[in-house]
Amino acid sequence: MTEKFLVLDVDETLLNIEPLFFLEKFKKNYKDYTGKLIFDKYYLSPRPGVDEFIREAKKHFKLIAFSVVSKEITVKKLKALNILDNFIKIYGKEDLQNGKKSLKKIADDLNVSMNDITAIDDIPESFLEQEKIIKIKSWFIGDGREDDALMSVFKDLEPNVKVFS
Repeated sequence: MTEKFLVLDVDETLLNIEPLFFLEKFKKNYKDYTGKLIFDKYYLSPRPGVDEFIREAKKHFKLIAFSVVSKEITVKKLKALNILDNFIKIYGKEDLQNGKKSLKKIADDLNVSMNDITAIDDIPESFLEQEKIIKIKSWFIGDGREDDALMSVFKDLEPNVKVFS
């Protein structure tokens, strides 16, 4: 059986990070959200259900994280939320092709077929291969704590994937 790979956008898909001054200025009650202070002046919070989603996704896919910020910062954010070890590879702004994320680059790096790679992103246009991206609504600290968008994308991933089997 061929291995399948799932590329996950980091910011506003898996987590949100906001400057404390912004959260306080707009009276977003960030302390109501699971998260932590990071880089001394930012609050980092996982999207609701991220742990459950990752646990389930790993049953069917090798996970890859991709962010438009540097790989170093992305690794720090994923590590702070204790989810870094779930990803086989991390991509950052250093890996952008003409200013966009590229599934072809990932396929070439892993020496796998493009047919074996899918991605989830709140901004599909950030990828060169937009037709292979499953769109998810953006999530920000202050949005609903009952957000279930991550778990709901399983129906779009593969018809054969049985969630919670």
